[in-house]
Amino acid sequence: MKESYNAIAEALKIAGFSSSLEEATGKVLDFKITPYSLNTKLSFRFGNIEEFTEFIKLTGNAITDSKLQLINMAFIELGMDTDDFFYVNFFEKGEDEKM
Repeated sequence: MKESYNAIAEALKIAGFSSSLEEATGKVLDFKITPYSLNTKLSFRFGNIEEFTEFIKLTGNAITDSKLQLINMAFIELGMDTDDFFYVNFFEKGEDEKM
């Protein structure tokens, strides 16, 4: 799975996003978690929440308990199971109004 994480990180880099979600350089990255793909170049499938948090860690970002709690709350609000697959649709912050 780490190979696909590298592909995701590379796609984000090509799109102009920084390698770290917390870096001040590059476009400001945002994302939506959905049960379906938005059919963009930056829409990626994860098998479960553990895969997503592993991806976040491998990109150099810490997963604090509060961040994990926010992610879990998003799944609850969406009525999604954290053990099922889902899509993370990345985009530039502020672009979600256009989706």
